Amino acid sequence: MSFILVKNKNNTTGKTLPTGYTSWLDFWEKSKRKKALVCERMLCKNTAEVGGHVIKSGEGNKEYILPLCKDCNHTSNIEEFKAWESDLIAVKN
Repeated sequence: MSFILVKNKNNTTGKTLPTGYTSWLDFWEKSKRKKALVCERMLCKNTAEVGGHVIKSGEGNKEYILPLCKDCNHTSNIEEFKAWESDLIAVKN
């Protein structure tokens, strides 16, 4: 497993969920077939509360969902952080 640098994506609050999901965290959990227990920002030990929209640093605007605590979900889109690449779920635009 390898980690990558990601950052939060701005202006995603009103994004429409795919049909059949109750939240972005539900989308992640059903896609991964596992429960999101902890924030997936490396070194954060808080409980995962939301499915945060992130982009890989240096790779354009392709969006992914990553379980995050509310604090990590509200960090600046300039601030990069480490996450496991295998935990990202792509969002179809």
